[in-house]
Amino acid sequence: MHVRRKVYEYICITNLVTQMNEELAEICGIHAGDGYLRNDGHRRELDLSGSVEESEYFDEHVSVLFEKVFGIKTELKIFSSRNTYGFVIRKKEIIESFHDLGFPYGNKSTSVRIPSSILDSDNKVLIARFLRGLFDTDGNLSFRKYYGPGYKLFKTTNHVYPVVSITTVSKNLCEDIGVVLKKLGIVYNYYSYKPKKIHENEAHKITVNGISQLQNWMNQIGMKNFSKLSRYLIWKKHGFCPTKLTLQQRKDILKGDISPLLVGL
Repeated sequence: MHVRRKVYEYICITNLVTQMNEELAEICGIHAGDGYLRNDGHRRELDLSGSVEESEYFDEHVSVLFEKVFGIKTELKIFSSRNTYGFVIRKKEIIESFHDLGFPYGNKSTSVRIPSSILDSDNKVLIARFLRGLFDTDGNLSFRKYYGPGYKLFKTTNHVYPVVSITTVSKNLCEDIGVVLKKLGIVYNYYSYKPKKIHENEAHKITVNGISQLQNWMNQIGMKNFSKLSRYLIWKKHGFCPTKLTLQQRKDILKGDISPLLVGL
């Protein structure tokens, strides 16, 4: 019975590769941002971790997704050596499934791409869920001031103009993001940056700028990582969001305990 159950589990997990769904698409985005797939002959594992400040996101969302899709409970912890928070999975079937989806073993920084089952799809929900997972782990929402004459004082002294951005050293991933954003009708800009040091890779950046495009992003893609969502909520409530705030400061602003005008100056 034990062997039969193992075979059943293997079939169920590997079938996910050919049965892409919304939750798996989001997990793919999360892995593209913060995951590492290892199979070096000594260790076979999926390592997924992010900032310690994002522990709430991992506890309440990422672990729930993995349990729903793969039927496993993750053991979340702080990795003190690199000051990150997340989990490691060593289940063979899951590791091989991620690889079959197109994710490479080892360092994926310069080679990661959107899985073809999502990239080639016209299913906007699958695309949106992948982008949400990627943004929640590897993206950024920031706000900047307006510069130049003709703007009201409020706009030139406060961070009011929204910019959604995703930066990667994988040119293919950046180009893939552009392809799927077009399918969602979201306007974006693409930039490439030459490395500052010899050992560094060229960086590629996608930005979605302005109020209307931010709302387009929120309507179709959204955010689940409160570390990032909190910036949006402050901006919605106050019309601006100061920079360089801790997550706790943003929570205090949203609770009304402190004024955004008094922090982040």
